Amino acid sequence: MSEAIGAIVAYGFRELNLNKIRALVVPDNIASIKLLQRLNFQKEGVMRQAQFVNEKYDDLAAYGLLRQEWTA
Repeated sequence: MSEAIGAIVAYGFRELNLNKIRALVVPDNIASIKLLQRLNFQKEGVMRQAQFVNEKYDDLAAYGLLRQEWTA
């Protein structure tokens, strides 16, 4: 998964000329959070009760990576 997300990020910055890439993740999804952190994504905050799944509201943690922070 790390290789796939790394390729998507590289495509976004190189080909699409994006300045920022964001990711939203359920805060208790530790594996996804660790993957984002390994790719230098920074936690930007928590959106409380942002999605309704399986009859309950879940918070979403927002992570972002700026072009200037990205290492190819």
